[in-house]
Amino acid sequence: MALASVRSLLARPPLFWTRRFAAISLLCVVATALTSATLLSKYVAERMIRHNAELARDFVGSLMRMHRGDQFFVDRQDTRGIESLFVELARMPGLGHANVFDTGRRLVWSTNAQAIGQDAGTNRELDGALAGELEVESELLETTSFIKPEHAFLRNDARDAVEVYIPVEDGGGRVVGVIELYMLPEDLLNDVHEMTRFVWIACVLSGLVTYLALVWLVMMADRQIAQQQRTIVANESLVAVGDMASAVAHGLRNPLGAIRSSAELIAMGPEREMAGDIMSEVDRLQGWIAKLLAYAQQGGRALGPVRIDEVLNHLVETHTTRMERQGVTVRCDWPAQLPQVQADAPALEQALDNLVSNALDAMPQGGTLSLSVQPLDRRLRLTVADTGVGISPEDLERVFTPYHTTKRTGIGVGLPLARRSAERLGGSLRLESRLGAGTQAILELPLTPPHDPTPSARRT
Repeated sequence: MALASVRSLLARPPLFWTRRFAAISLLCVVATALTSATLLSKYVAERMIRHNAELARDFVGSLMRMHRGDQFFVDRQDTRGIESLFVELARMPGLGHANVFDTGRRLVWSTNAQAIGQDAGTNRELDGALAGELEVESELLETTSFIKPEHAFLRNDARDAVEVYIPVEDGGGRVVGVIELYMLPEDLLNDVHEMTRFVWIACVLSGLVTYLALVWLVMMADRQIAQQQRTIVANESLVAVGDMASAVAHGLRNPLGAIRSSAELIAMGPEREMAGDIMSEVDRLQGWIAKLLAYAQQGGRALGPVRIDEVLNHLVETHTTRMERQGVTVRCDWPAQLPQVQADAPALEQALDNLVSNALDAMPQGGTLSLSVQPLDRRLRLTVADTGVGISPEDLERVFTPYHTTKRTGIGVGLPLARRSAERLGGSLRLESRLGAGTQAILELPLTPPHDPTPSARRT
């Protein structure tokens, strides 16, 4: 049961996996972006606030050393001078509230005179400062813990106040007290908010770009996988066609030989003309069988230089009778000297014959068949164009699909075989068409290195 479930999942179309990946990757990218933005904004805010607190500590520490502030905590007989220092300190710009604690956790001075003499109670930051550490607390860093009774003395707009606990040390490095400052550095807070917004915007944009890039890559991979699947299916179909062609060709060769021998005997009698028609058709069928065998043997022969102009001239001569019967005019245009192409001659001739035959099929009431060759850089472009009925956009998308045909007598393998032959030679084949405006088959083939100009050409 489990194996069947896995097989059913793998059998689903690539679009299913693209949508599934898009949904899962969107959730992952959103989660990653939100987590990154939260952690980065918190880290930036903490570093900026911590740096501001360190500056305040250095400033207060220098004042304490200059005015011997540590004596206020040791000997409180004459505290007027130091109290005036605290009063001046409380007038610092951006300071909302100030408290001074001794080592017994008692409030010995405060901008709120009613609180002087009270015990600090439970205060984790004060304990850390009494241990000699600079402690910083702010709603920007931890919202839930920033709720204390003394906050009632702050201004209403002091929601983002920064609470700094600065240890005061004596000359021997012993902590003798703590100064608590509720600072309201508007510039710093504005910078923190601006930096937080920048971090969030950067994380959202980077997450969006990452998501779009991932989806694009998966879509491209799906397209390539789908193309490879179509190629594999087409190749398997064409291999089957090749095997069938080989079997049919071998099966028909002997009966056709017997028919021709009988026609030769008949030609000795009065039915000479009729026998000539039979032998002509037998020769044509044998030529077709030879081409089928040539296709079945593709890939087993070595490539060599081929003169494309000779192949085209031969094709024009082969189809001359048909073109005259249908009223088709042929126009050939290529340089007097053409470089040779690297190809398998029978396979190339078979591919070009399919293209010319299709062009003639599209012009049963007459028209113009144009054959042109244009040398490119290391490649040769050959165009077979007709002025026939054209191909609809729907059929144009499926012309290279094996067994797809719009002809009543066709089997739908001519164009797939031609493309396969071109791709085996390292080239390409594509069709351009509009209904009522004709069709162009564009074949590109690699040149033979080094380039070997070949004289002769046919231009009419």
